[in-house]
Amino acid sequence: MQKIRDLLGLPVLETKNGTQIGEVQEVIVDIDQASVRGIIIANANWFTSEQGIAFNNLHSIGRDAVMVRDAEVIQGVSEFISSDSKVYRLNELLDKHIFTESGLQLGALVDLGFESVTGEIKAYHVSDGVLTDLLYGRMSLPLPQAQIVGQDKVIVPESMAKLLHTETELS
Repeated sequence: MQKIRDLLGLPVLETKNGTQIGEVQEVIVDIDQASVRGIIIANANWFTSEQGIAFNNLHSIGRDAVMVRDAEVIQGVSEFISSDSKVYRLNELLDKHIFTESGLQLGALVDLGFESVTGEIKAYHVSDGVLTDLLYGRMSLPLPQAQIVGQDKVIVPESMAKLLHTETELS
């Protein structure tokens, strides 16, 4: 499982000729579908609208680069975001506090774990503060079947509190 935050800043390279066509500026995720929708890229050209690449047009996601066949896959971000689901930019989700339905705070959302081949989001990565992270490591929470994403909070079912584990236990 890979962390979505690790994609930020990676170069986007064409496999066709090895040219860098940009770098990952943001990741678009669909919480309802538990999937990565695509990436927004920053590049040297000045476009009138944000440009990105839909996840299904990515050739592969490696540790050091995101690979695409060629620059033809670049499109306007609005073309791969549907308005009927809960689609967020990664930065809109980070640092939201996660609570159970009974009011127990589990920590702050610091990243999402996903499968780089399928784009399926598998887990929330949760921090309970710097000291706890240093002593025990970050925690992971399997992605709940149902959750409510609010302006600054995420509400998950009560049963999720029992599923909070260190990242190494979940892998």
